[in-house]
Amino acid sequence: MVLLIQNQENHILLAFKNNNMLSIQLSETQKELIERCGVFFEQTGMPPAESRIMALLVVCDEPELTFDQVRELLMISKSATSNAINNLLMAQQIVYRTRLGDRKRYFSSNILNWEENMVVELQKLFRITNLLKEVHAQRTPDTVKFNNQLGNFIGFMEYLHDELPKLFQQWQHKKNTQI
Repeated sequence: MVLLIQNQENHILLAFKNNNMLSIQLSETQKELIERCGVFFEQTGMPPAESRIMALLVVCDEPELTFDQVRELLMISKSATSNAINNLLMAQQIVYRTRLGDRKRYFSSNILNWEENMVVELQKLFRITNLLKEVHAQRTPDTVKFNNQLGNFIGFMEYLHDELPKLFQQWQHKKNTQI
């Protein structure tokens, strides 16, 4: 069965029903955004397949995609899809749910939990500050320039540690008053 769908950008998309699963078609704009976001994620150290899956789950109008939909939309192998999804699940970058009577897993971005994820990532970042303090304390005094830069970095991290929670509370207050 062939379906014509009009999205939010008033693009007419062609989709077809295949084995009770709607096959999703991406607009050219969405494809370009997925590629640009994927490149950005790669530049942060994420492998290519994981980067594209993350980008797809954020850009695609469908909030949840199956394994096969991800694989087909990104045109990557089953192995690459499986490995990338498993890595993203382990890193808690994506989540999945199942539906009663359906053995498929439906994957989505973990963006709904961004606030909790941000706290965890900031805690990781701040833990390194204590380690760097130990490094700084044991360094030879002969490397004055390096030691000063390391000290400045530690000072900046401590500043962030003190100020970011305040900024986060201010943002939450602002968000709650706008509702």
